[in-house]
Amino acid sequence: MVRCRIFVLSLTALAMVLCTGCVRRTIAITSTPSDALVFVNDREVGRTPCEVDFLFYGEYDVRLKHEGYESIVGSGTASAPVWDFIGADLLVEVAPLDLESRVDWHFDFIPANNDPVDLLARARQMQVAARSEPDENVADVEIQKPKTSVQDAIFAPVKNEQGAIPPKGSSAIPVPPTELPPDVPGSAPNTAP
Repeated sequence: MVRCRIFVLSLTALAMVLCTGCVRRTIAITSTPSDALVFVNDREVGRTPCEVDFLFYGEYDVRLKHEGYESIVGSGTASAPVWDFIGADLLVEVAPLDLESRVDWHFDFIPANNDPVDLLARARQMQVAARSEPDENVADVEIQKPKTSVQDAIFAPVKNEQGAIPPKGSSAIPVPPTELPPDVPGSAPNTAP
């Protein structure tokens, strides 16, 4: 009996040691120039170069900011390796292997053009272009002023069951009075519940 317990315990310990697999999923983010502030899915994760652990493969929203450069707003994709597809991942997780899935993203910054004269010139160019080129997707629609205001439409009186509009200050739909049955405590006059 004791030998059986020792055998079962040693077999359990051996199974636990053999099933100590580990999979690490990492995204490495770099930029030119480095030291840019990085946000992944609107969460600040550090400054480039940096590494972020992740759980799920797919597309992530990425935003990078650096002083003196245009901000970068885009996305990055983390694709699963062959050994991390459905079915194979179950075997890999319990196998006594240490595997790493590493995804590398690199972003190049464009220097910001903060010259006020150049900025005004570009703004004027865009203004002239917007005025001279009609938008093909927008139809010529004549906008008419509504006959009633939104406030009048919201607070318009509601007719009651007889078709009459109740006087101002009263409820829109009159509620008929209800009488309590006589066996309800407090329904008869001058009685305490």
